[in-house]
Amino acid sequence: MLHDHLLRATAVESALSYGGATVPWHHPRVDSGTILQAVQSRLDGPTRAIVEASGLGAQLAATLTAVHSRWPTAPTPGDEWVGYLADRIARQRDLAAVLPRLRIDDLFLAWWAGRGDHDGIVAFEAAFAQDLDRLVARFHRLPESELRQRLRIKLFVGTATTPPRIADYSGFGFLQNWLRVTAARTFVDVARSDQSMRYEEELDEGELLGLSSPSDPRLEHLRLQLGGAVKRAFAAAVTSLAPRQRTFLRHAYVDRLTLDQIALTYGIHRATVARTLASARDHLTENTRAVVAAELGVASEDLTSAIAALDTNLELSLSRLLRSAPGPR
Repeated sequence: MLHDHLLRATAVESALSYGGATVPWHHPRVDSGTILQAVQSRLDGPTRAIVEASGLGAQLAATLTAVHSRWPTAPTPGDEWVGYLADRIARQRDLAAVLPRLRIDDLFLAWWAGRGDHDGIVAFEAAFAQDLDRLVARFHRLPESELRQRLRIKLFVGTATTPPRIADYSGFGFLQNWLRVTAARTFVDVARSDQSMRYEEELDEGELLGLSSPSDPRLEHLRLQLGGAVKRAFAAAVTSLAPRQRTFLRHAYVDRLTLDQIALTYGIHRATVARTLASARDHLTENTRAVVAAELGVASEDLTSAIAALDTNLELSLSRLLRSAPGPR
């Protein structure tokens, strides 16, 4: 397995390091009928019947002809391609419903690039160059070369224990959409790793709650009591957040992602992210104050001053709480 991994990594490195032109070569005529028969021979009876009634042969003929017109250096479909296509068809639980969504051209490109083929990887990146450019631009705080390299390794190399991610593409649905999600999540992982090394400072509760830091000698005797009460109340408030609120706070304060980056990751508008973060902060403020007030019986006007009088470098911070909690799913 490790030997195969190293061979694949070498192939990908060659594809990315050398820009020499390839010489197009002519394909023999693609016999879609033979390919379809070979695919059907690998399917069980019910699945084969659905494929036979679907008109897949005509789609195969038109698509593979177009594929080889666009990419003359693409390999001629053989046993490996037949097995790849048949496997993805066989995996579908409701094949009749999803078969119209089968994207043979996208699946062929994913298979070609996933073999570690130089021309396949070049063709894949050229096909989605604009999408990747836009994604990389959203993560402008990180080195572009690192983002692209990490994505290439994840897609086409994998690790000794994890296969290349491109193998997860089913072919049912647009490869473009699948790549956008995969790339965005990969870039978030890069950002999280980068920020964990570059941003070790912790955000204290005072900063999050928007409290000032006046000194109030009259309330000094409450410092020790309030210290424990605030920490307990704040930790409880974080735990009681809605899953999306907690996830977005983690991205904002631990991963240091921008509103645009969070929005891109989840395919939503940045205004939705801003509203979610605002509601999360309001929740933390209100719940922390309410719990502390109930526990200590402190008047609301005194509570604000007393909390503000706490040491600004509180041990229990929002970023520490979220970093130690399970990551977002």
